[in-house]
Amino acid sequence: MMTLYMPHLHRARMMRHFPGDHIARHFELQSDVHVPVDIKEEQDAFVIIATLPGLEAEDLNIEILDNVVDISGKFEKEVVEEEDNYLRRERAAGKFQRCLRFSTKLEAANAEAWLKNGILTLRIPKVEEERPKTIKIKAK
Repeated sequence: MMTLYMPHLHRARMMRHFPGDHIARHFELQSDVHVPVDIKEEQDAFVIIATLPGLEAEDLNIEILDNVVDISGKFEKEVVEEEDNYLRRERAAGKFQRCLRFSTKLEAANAEAWLKNGILTLRIPKVEEERPKTIKIKAK
């Protein structure tokens, strides 16, 4: 099962890496492998979709704190025998980390994550007071 961590002790380290206030501004920290992500904004949530071929849920770590999402894990290296006669090796191996900072606070407790066929989908609701409000005008 995939774990979602929201440690408060991690906050100081994460905030040093995230100056400014940009929606979905992303950084790569200590990564051997680049993991592509798509980020979609809905009215009440953000949806992050990451391509993670070959990984299982237990290979991933997701941390959410205030408005920062940190996705990390490791692609294991395949054991190569000396008699293996590769012409090309392009599949990535090693650790990865994607940190994403959003312009609004996130409801970490209500985040949901799915991993299917190497595609991670993470839906994180916005904090209620950060969501846009619609006000209906009454005619007199």
